[in-house]
Amino acid sequence: DFFVDFLNINLVSYVRLASLALPLLKESGGHLVVISSLAGKIPVPGLTFYCSVKYALDGFFSSLRVELMKAQQDVSVTLAVLGEIWTAQKQEVLEKVPGSQAMLDFSAAIDKTALAIIRGGATRAREIYYPVYTFPWYQLTNLMPQVMDYLMTMAPDLDSSGTDQ
Repeated sequence: DFFVDFLNINLVSYVRLASLALPLLKESGGHLVVISSLAGKIPVPGLTFYCSVKYALDGFFSSLRVELMKAQQDVSVTLAVLGEIWTAQKQEVLEKVPGSQAMLDFSAAIDKTALAIIRGGATRAREIYYPVYTFPWYQLTNLMPQVMDYLMTMAPDLDSSGTDQ
């Protein structure tokens, strides 16, 4: 079943790996850095499966962060909330989609994204939002969820590859 495989790859593997690493992280005062997406903070039409696992990552690792704090364990959990990131594969796919150049232009460079993630983990940040536009979108969802729902109804439906259906 596609959805079960999707969950195993994009959620269960994160949870299992963190669970296996946790004893060593507790001994060393280590860091967990979880790669997530703005789609785990806001609803995105056409990406229901993807959004569901990203929301679940946020829920699991935010709860784990609080459990570790409550137990006075020196293990930090950083959630990296990423927006559009340029990759060669994304460019190849989007070049075939009319009107997609704006999405490519809006995408952050992969090296700068990696640096932001590393910086967030090294400073033990609770969450990082990269590129900069991801945080206002998240805040809009919290402050005016009905407005965000309306705005997202105007967005094109996306499939799991990130292209228009």
